[in-house]
Amino acid sequence: MSYQNPFQQTDALDEVLLDVAALIELSPRDRRIAENRYRLLKRHLERDKSPLAPYLIDGVSLIYAQGSIATSTTIVSGTEDDRFDIDAIVEIDVPMEWDNCRALDLLEEALQGFPGADAIVRCTRCVQLQFPFMHMDVTILDRRARVAIPRAGQIFHSPDEGDAYRVDSNPWGFTAWFRSTVGIGQVAFAESLGRHRAAAARDRLQFIDEQEEHLVVMRADQLDLPPMIPSAIDAQEAVSLKLLKRYLNLRYENLTLNRPPSIYFTKRAGDVGYISQGLSAQLFALAHSTAKIMRAHISAATRPEEQNPFYPADRINDRWPRAGRDGISDMRTLAEQLEYLAERIEAMAIAPLADIAKAIDDLFGERIGRDQRAVLSERYDRRSNVAPILSATRSGAIQAPAIVVSPERYHEVPRHNFHPCLLCGGDDE
Repeated sequence: MSYQNPFQQTDALDEVLLDVAALIELSPRDRRIAENRYRLLKRHLERDKSPLAPYLIDGVSLIYAQGSIATSTTIVSGTEDDRFDIDAIVEIDVPMEWDNCRALDLLEEALQGFPGADAIVRCTRCVQLQFPFMHMDVTILDRRARVAIPRAGQIFHSPDEGDAYRVDSNPWGFTAWFRSTVGIGQVAFAESLGRHRAAAARDRLQFIDEQEEHLVVMRADQLDLPPMIPSAIDAQEAVSLKLLKRYLNLRYENLTLNRPPSIYFTKRAGDVGYISQGLSAQLFALAHSTAKIMRAHISAATRPEEQNPFYPADRINDRWPRAGRDGISDMRTLAEQLEYLAERIEAMAIAPLADIAKAIDDLFGERIGRDQRAVLSERYDRRSNVAPILSATRSGAIQAPAIVVSPERYHEVPRHNFHPCLLCGGDDE
């Protein structure tokens, strides 16, 4: 039995997915606002009245971006609001006499009065600053042990109930691994993504200090300061990760199970590597191969135990899945969600535009789907003088011959089965 690869011609689907990616990420303006808040964080924690100021050693203690903002994969969360969650690390040498709650206690105290914050919330491993459309999770990293691995140390797990303890961590190293593994991306893909950002990017963050933040944003290119947030990654692997994270955010929104940590999928995106057949195939490979890993662990009664490649003591999914039968439920649920996404992407790769549009609402949210169709309509109007594109939410009723750069190249392809091993190979542990 022979199989044909549906990802041989995916211009239409890739074009739509690039729009979605541009709609769900931080705009250049919003990145500058977020970067300025990192600078405010440093200034606020070093002020005279800050209880952490004596422990922030100039030139030794760093405050820097970690997580999705550092790997350039931050996305909009939720269906009803435009919220971005970004993360910061604060390095200090924690005194030996402090218990495992003291560091976060003092961090919470030090963050009081942070400019523009609507609320300050103590969490299990961080303290969260809440702004309109944005959260900043601030985590203390103890580097007193001076581990030989650059910027490795321990963070604090301090729950409301139960014992507090330390966790080995090296977010600096993980960011370096991901960015070196993914690289800067293919030139043609980056250029295409840039065009979609120009058409679809949305400014969402509000200034917390109109005069100061507006000045920083407008003069960002003139500031003689090192960046607090690493430069954006335009690699196809990073874009597919953003799309996967957005999809899973929505799928888990109404589930009682905890969503796997984003860093797990970031590790998977790096491990999958570059898929030359385009963004649609990249997203399919990421979802399908990860689902296969979940199924393999369920069958073997094991669990994924991913490590930070720069610092193996840092277990990046130490709290997921849960132990015992609960963990089986966690992995089965994730496998089912990823298999559904893979099936939809496979079908969309050979589908007419109307079916693609209907699926976007389902996979990435009705609001994002509506905005994407508006961008599509404007783009199509610029390419032709025909009537504008019309669509209705979840109906997929779009009137347009194609959305690719060369419309004459697009045509419907008969549906067929697709053998997933063409992209994913065998099991990927």
